[in-house]
Amino acid sequence: TGMRDLLARTLREIVEIDISIGPDLWTAQVDRGQLEHALLNLAINARDAMGSGGVLSVRCSNRRIGEDDAGRYPDAVPGDYVAVEVRDTGYGMAHDVAERAFEPFFTTKEVGEGSGLGLSMVYGFARQSGGCAVIASAPGAGTTVTLLLPRAARIEAGPAEPVAEESPAGQ
Repeated sequence: TGMRDLLARTLREIVEIDISIGPDLWTAQVDRGQLEHALLNLAINARDAMGSGGVLSVRCSNRRIGEDDAGRYPDAVPGDYVAVEVRDTGYGMAHDVAERAFEPFFTTKEVGEGSGLGLSMVYGFARQSGGCAVIASAPGAGTTVTLLLPRAARIEAGPAEPVAEESPAGQ
């Protein structure tokens, strides 16, 4: 939710932003700066796909991936993940285009309008974090990119608060 203002400035007022955080969301141990960069890349792609406006939805939820989910998440090993879904109401992509979307330097944009590295970076961040990224899209139906980020084994404690030493009574 801390990125709402940055997303609003980036997406302009023609794009409505809807952020939803599931109850009792687990903690994922990822680099915050890289996660923010990935979300910004996904938002910029969404903005470009919604030229005349639309809705960008970001949903965060807990997701347990089992053996049965291998078809939907082929790069994920069974386990607990924090799912970050970024969905747009843009024009979407054909299946063959969506299959290549994470490839470095692949872009559907005109020459000079994009490097083709944004989605590749998002995919690399998810894999480097021990998770995966999947894309679902269809012409006229928008696009959803889901990042599955492994649940942290434990929450790291912050710096310990200084404790005042107690002196024995009467001293």
